[in-house]
Amino acid sequence: MYNFSIEISDKIANSFEEKLKISSELGINNLEISDTIDGVALYEMTGEQHERIRDLLIDYGKRIVLLTTTLDVNDKTNLNLIFRRALVLNVKGIKICPKEDDDLSYAKKLSKSYGIPLLFENNSKTFIDNENVMQELIKDSETASLIFNPFEFVCMQRHPFFHVYYSSKIKNKISFLRITDGLYNVHDPIMLHHGCAEVKELASIMLSRSFDGYFSFTPYLPNMTLEQYKECISIFKNDLKKM
Repeated sequence: MYNFSIEISDKIANSFEEKLKISSELGINNLEISDTIDGVALYEMTGEQHERIRDLLIDYGKRIVLLTTTLDVNDKTNLNLIFRRALVLNVKGIKICPKEDDDLSYAKKLSKSYGIPLLFENNSKTFIDNENVMQELIKDSETASLIFNPFEFVCMQRHPFFHVYYSSKIKNKISFLRITDGLYNVHDPIMLHHGCAEVKELASIMLSRSFDGYFSFTPYLPNMTLEQYKECISIFKNDLKKM
């Protein structure tokens, strides 16, 4: 069946364990987290703190499918620690946020050595703002893949499905589809089905191409509440039932 993943905001649940409980309430076992857990960066944790995170994942039957780090890619020591500790936690992918002139060779070397794919996400406020840059970032890596965020393309006055996905070369390298929506004129995020992000169309064509990645629910709305999470998930699941 379909794969769902979720990032629980700190405003809904402060502690890692609370986020695990909320994800259970929402019926999603695949987690997306930052590299700071309960106020401590993964690369700064003691062995006991790291082991506690692993134990909680086991106790609640969850797995981390996406870990996002904002570490500078030149911080080789801590980046190596991130990958090492992610391996112990059985993390399925690590998203990095490089600058345009960054040398990614070391990060890609770590990814290959540890067997944990690198992921890159489009963002209208960074240099990764179009499908050509996305393709360039992963072209020399067998395992690197992409996170496709339709709202960020809406913020650039582009149709995510017709202007970007349909004619792009990145179709087979997308591992996460963000379930987001927003408006063209004001670039504001809005509840699913009320904007211009063409999520339903994207999900439909991706599934027709045997997409086996994750439909990703994130706190993209300002001060997103638990009820808004539930509404967004319900709308999307109903869409899937009609495909």
